[in-house]
Amino acid sequence: MTEETPAQEPPDTGTDDAPASEEDGTRPAPPLTERIEQERKERRLRSEIIEVGRNWYGGSSYRLDRGGTLYGAGRDIVQYFGSEELPVQIYPILTQEFDEIRTRLIETPSQRELLARLANVPVVLLRGDPHTGRWTAALHALVQQGLNCNHLVVKDPKKVRPDDLREGNGYVLRVDDGAWLRRPGAVLDQLSAVARKSGAMIVAIVPNDCAVTKSVVTHEPPTAAEVIRRWLVHLAPGIEEELEAVGDALNEHVAGCRPWEAVDTARQLADGLRRGRSLSSMIADLPYTALAKLSDYLKETDSALSRHFLISSAVLYGLPEAIVSDAALSLAQRIRQDEQRESAEEDRGFPVWEQLSQWIAHPGLDAAEAARGGEGQRIEVRPGMADRLLTTVWKQVPVIRPGLYDWLAELVGDDDWRVRLKAAHAVGKLATCDFQVIDDRFFTPWSKEKGRAKVLAWALESAALADPDVAALVRDRLKGWTTGTYLQRLSAALAYGSTVGIRHIGEALDALHTVAAAAVRLETCDGVAHSVAEVYTSDTASTVLREVARWAIGEHVGERLTAALAFVRLATAEQEEESYPPLWRHDRVRDLAQFWINALDWGLSTTRGDTHFHAYTPSAWILMATWAERAASEPAVDVVIGEVLARTTKRLRPAWTFHLHLWHKRRSITAAQFARYIRLLKEG
Repeated sequence: MTEETPAQEPPDTGTDDAPASEEDGTRPAPPLTERIEQERKERRLRSEIIEVGRNWYGGSSYRLDRGGTLYGAGRDIVQYFGSEELPVQIYPILTQEFDEIRTRLIETPSQRELLARLANVPVVLLRGDPHTGRWTAALHALVQQGLNCNHLVVKDPKKVRPDDLREGNGYVLRVDDGAWLRRPGAVLDQLSAVARKSGAMIVAIVPNDCAVTKSVVTHEPPTAAEVIRRWLVHLAPGIEEELEAVGDALNEHVAGCRPWEAVDTARQLADGLRRGRSLSSMIADLPYTALAKLSDYLKETDSALSRHFLISSAVLYGLPEAIVSDAALSLAQRIRQDEQRESAEEDRGFPVWEQLSQWIAHPGLDAAEAARGGEGQRIEVRPGMADRLLTTVWKQVPVIRPGLYDWLAELVGDDDWRVRLKAAHAVGKLATCDFQVIDDRFFTPWSKEKGRAKVLAWALESAALADPDVAALVRDRLKGWTTGTYLQRLSAALAYGSTVGIRHIGEALDALHTVAAAAVRLETCDGVAHSVAEVYTSDTASTVLREVARWAIGEHVGERLTAALAFVRLATAEQEEESYPPLWRHDRVRDLAQFWINALDWGLSTTRGDTHFHAYTPSAWILMATWAERAASEPAVDVVIGEVLARTTKRLRPAWTFHLHLWHKRRSITAAQFARYIRLLKEG
């Protein structure tokens, strides 16, 4: 059976086409309850990976953190906006952002030069490297001019017109792409004319290689130590005396800290102080010195295998030592083969008697005993190094890259899903070093290969989380895949079920609907449903439910099955994860009723002739039993069930009658509920 071959669906859904199971149409998919449980395990590990990178000394959970509206992770203070793509968009800057800039900006010579330029011309270009504070410097300069500040978002700067801007307003325009390279002088002249005519000012943030030479200020960021001190004073009031005492140690241990990392470091230190950590001990644990000296360690270490163990730990940290060690030996074997091809040297084998203590000698590694016996040691990485160690190795030791790629490709095919997930996240991190290289080696090939959709989604999430510029490249890929081949559509659907989809919820739901409406495989519908559950947060709940309610009565069978699978996931999650907004609190009762009718319908099996078709969402009836029991004490739930019964279909009536009698006999519902529900069922 090909991927285009339909199976059957319940009789009164109006068509004979229903998605078949799995890619080849022959293997039955695991039960939905098992799939949901596996997704929960994967979500938990993804959460741990993200938190290790973002919260060095503990912090908020993934689901609580991921719905936020301020994007940055220690880079410039940049407000996140939605996914709508109009030619020109204007967003006022938040008061919170102004307050942070006023109190925490460190003035540099380039800041003073920027102010002087704005006193004479309406448009100034601020040139510099990404994530070095250009945005913050630009906003501060406009504030000092007494202007109301806004974020000007345009794809093409030439599209800005005088009517788009307002007199007495300042605008920050980010142009970190090729738009300036074609006719930079003409674009600057046009923007200047527009600004003069409207009575506004613009600071355009441009890359270092911008070819414009007039009205340009080269941004000079403050030192990392200066930034950390300034932020800590505001984040941890009363820290001044202790900060002064550790001043020399701070200067030493932030050597190698890049400008955009300094704010994040200050936040991590402040978080550790709130949790009782001493400032001196945290500074001693900072990763920058160890990373800066990594190349020396790789050259000077006496242990032949400790280098490979370090790289393996950078990918698989948190997993049992035996897994990390096996992977390290596999990497060593690959690199040894590459060395032998280059030198024709005879293979002398590995040093057999090297001890684990030698491998963990690097100051960034540690081995912790598991909480329970029989689980072995866990390999841990020093706080702050987890997100940086692998990329640092990639940058400093280019000769091992081919072997590293082959090794990571091997790991994403491992039998252990934890190894696959960790390896996929590592691939995503490498995309921040050179997106095109990793796209050509991993992302694009995986989008065409069966069985790679999930690891590709994990890798893309990792890449997008690591860098906002890379996130834009990821979204471009996903938009193309949404209407691509079957495997690309599946990959896009799964990838949108992450922070990528949450931060661009409109774009994500449009893409997921496009994939669901064309689905002819259960795997595709299930993938979309999984992503719907992943992007359902307290901030997106209403938007998600309104959109997916349309799918439940959609024209295409893929829409309706996807809506059923998604609803069962959401109804299951609200019982087991407190962070999920309860479905019954949704104020659109008719939407919830339609969700239930659709899910319960797909929860019944059917027979046509000699052919029996299994139920796709049988657990919907178990979940409804829970709701019916809750309805005795929760009026909002009772209202929804009443609406479901009043609007139920002929196909569902026998099943409803059976289940109501069963629940009454088991005393899951009261006698009064039973009588009322039976009456509503008969009257409907």
